[in-house]
Amino acid sequence: MSKRPSPKIKLSDSRSFPFAIFLLAALTGLTACGGGGAVSFERGGGGGGGGGGGDGAPCALPAPVTSSAGNVTAGVGTVTPSAFMDLHVGSSDLLDTVTIPYAGLRLWDTSTGWAQINTGDGTYDWSNLDSFVNFPPPGVDILYNLARTPSWATTSPDDSSCSYDVSGQGSGGQCDPPKDLNSDGTGADQDWINWVSAVATRYKGKIKYYEIWNEWNISQFWTGTPAQLVRMEQDARCAVEGPPAGFSCSANGSSFPSGTGIDTSARIVSPSPVGAATDLNQVSKELSTYFQTSVGGIAGGTFADEIGFHGYVSTANDTVPCPRPEDVNMVVTDLSNTVQSFPAEARVNGVDKPWFDTEDSWGKAPDEGFTDPERQAAFLARDFLLQRSLGVARLYWYRWDATETYGGALWTSSTGITEAGDAWAEIYQWISGATLSSACTANNSSVWSCGFTRTSPSGYQALAVWDASQDCTTTSCPTTNFNVPAGPGYTQYVDLSGNVTSISGGTVPIGAKPILLENGTLP
Repeated sequence: MSKRPSPKIKLSDSRSFPFAIFLLAALTGLTACGGGGAVSFERGGGGGGGGGGGDGAPCALPAPVTSSAGNVTAGVGTVTPSAFMDLHVGSSDLLDTVTIPYAGLRLWDTSTGWAQINTGDGTYDWSNLDSFVNFPPPGVDILYNLARTPSWATTSPDDSSCSYDVSGQGSGGQCDPPKDLNSDGTGADQDWINWVSAVATRYKGKIKYYEIWNEWNISQFWTGTPAQLVRMEQDARCAVEGPPAGFSCSANGSSFPSGTGIDTSARIVSPSPVGAATDLNQVSKELSTYFQTSVGGIAGGTFADEIGFHGYVSTANDTVPCPRPEDVNMVVTDLSNTVQSFPAEARVNGVDKPWFDTEDSWGKAPDEGFTDPERQAAFLARDFLLQRSLGVARLYWYRWDATETYGGALWTSSTGITEAGDAWAEIYQWISGATLSSACTANNSSVWSCGFTRTSPSGYQALAVWDASQDCTTTSCPTTNFNVPAGPGYTQYVDLSGNVTSISGGTVPIGAKPILLENGTLP
């Protein structure tokens, strides 16, 4: 057995802060901001990262998923771009700690919301957002979420039910709609337009993606109507890019202070629903509602370039067992079916708009009892493999520097990179630049596999394989024997730690953590 060289890299920007100072500042920031799908320190429910197990007791392995994802094989025949694997980092001061390759950074839970920046009508404090946008690691683009209505602009400044209503993060009402926007989507919407215009003007050419809202189907994040979000999507698109071909920005009587098309290279991501807090097909239900909601005769999604969703599969129910990565097949299959039903809103020239999973992980690890590091590594690897097969364009993992209460930690200040972080680095090497030759399928068994090819080295073929009926616990990661397919001439396999083992005897051990069979060695 040998060890394959790791693709881990040290990303850095042009600043140099003493580590102790920026770590203290970062950790202070982590406890001050409201959560996304993984529930934060400030609240106890909602979002995508609910959890079974209860009180941190170890969760039980559910029955394995043995059926594949219907006809959703959009990833087959395509090369995996480096931009597929993306990340959340809670503080700009921690960007220098990231040692795994990634191409996109979503700004959420970073103290950069609308309420935290636009502190008064015409008053802005850009300092924290500047620290992310002006100094991103090389090759990393930015997805910025525009959400969190400031108290001076909200319909309900005294609303304390919002997830973000915490000290230092703006006043109440941040989950409520702007006060100049009616429930049917009519109204001036000028406060939102001015906000989006100010961001797009300041960061022209620096922010690539603008996401309208976070988890709008959860009341702790949004109390308004779908029609209001549809209108906000329209106005954001008009302010940032200008309208799609054949559409106008004047129908609602809005005033765009900088005209339209401030940054035509930027793109709009539709507001992202989450499903796991209720049921796995909730994403498709919410998107169906959104696509059917029209303002000014224009339906939701029409003015978006990408379709956003959150792919969490853990549910907020103490009777539910461990989160099961294969359940994402249901989430994305149902999403795809919904997209096909709304070609005018979710497709362009007969092609699906790219699907962005803008927030995902295994969820609230302590609440689920899903704290074993090998379990977490297995989940991450399978989640990326499956969503690559399903045709998801980008997956933003939540998050690199997660605390114990948040989910998805790939690194901690006390221990450094986690096993899941190491698994990320290895999975990146397996799939980045590789063509998906066969979809991830189970063929009515607990054994899943997906094939990959490359043009270099010539004739390279690989097969990722795992047994979903197996589990990793604090004591072991059991395996079963798998008969190696004869055709491609597989000679070795690689595990999630990068260990390379020669194949002999026609079988290999497989378990919860995928391995990669290869008929050659990557350069």
